[in-house]
Amino acid sequence: MSELAQDTDILERDADFATPLRRVAYEAGMLLGLDATRDEQTYHRRRINRQQYWFQGSGTLVGMPVMVSADSTPLSTQLHVGPGIGVDGLGREVLVNEAYCIVLSDWLRAQTETQLREGYNEGTGELWLKVTVRYASCAVGKQPVLARKLNLSTDAVQASRTADSVMLELIPELPPTSSDDRFQPWASHPAVENSAPAEITTAEQNTIDANVANTELHAQMELQARLLYALNGQLDPGLSQTQLEESARLLLARIAITVPDLNSILNADENDPVVDPLDVSVNNMVRPFLTTASQLAYLQRST
Repeated sequence: MSELAQDTDILERDADFATPLRRVAYEAGMLLGLDATRDEQTYHRRRINRQQYWFQGSGTLVGMPVMVSADSTPLSTQLHVGPGIGVDGLGREVLVNEAYCIVLSDWLRAQTETQLREGYNEGTGELWLKVTVRYASCAVGKQPVLARKLNLSTDAVQASRTADSVMLELIPELPPTSSDDRFQPWASHPAVENSAPAEITTAEQNTIDANVANTELHAQMELQARLLYALNGQLDPGLSQTQLEESARLLLARIAITVPDLNSILNADENDPVVDPLDVSVNNMVRPFLTTASQLAYLQRST
């Protein structure tokens, strides 16, 4: 299976929130094969993912800052993503255990005009990019296996381990023109509307209105009423492949590059630095964050 096909298969399985999970029922004398082992691993892995997705949502827990720097010999603008940990849009842990770096001029030269136009604002002369991260699996520890077909002078090998890894992406995209203040805890499901759901009954609305004097409780009950009907009777979001990839991504930062003329990048010479580091602005605070109990306790002690 190719890496692209494997990634697609993993995304589809991890985005399946509707199918009940199953684990192996061990009994003496039972013959268990490869499928049983895989089911056991899948049960525990996806159970944790679902718990993180529904109970915590997605966001940065700590670290993963995006920074810009310059190397003067020769001049090149670099983007760095520092170590950190978080949860991606499908509830999967993303652990960046070391710093990653990309030479921005090399990346820009590798893009097509169509790709860069997706993030270019003609009016302001700015090229916008977003930095995202999501979980990825990596096949490692290849070793010889019994060939299932005629082996033509080559040894059959198969990965003996699947290592947890991450996929960092740099994507041309204009920033949203207006802020969406709807409640959005789950990346693969529609955001929860701020208005009262149409399905709410008169008795339910009366229960909420009875607590209007208590501002905090009233607001909480209004949110609970919206959450009550948020899934529209189904857990399966039914996403396409493109939507799966987008919902899995965890936003880390948005980058604005001052480029009065996009042709200066498209027609740049191989040795041209393309981008001055002083023309690059990085905003890490547009990302979602996860709030832990220890953070809340600290904030309470600080007030």
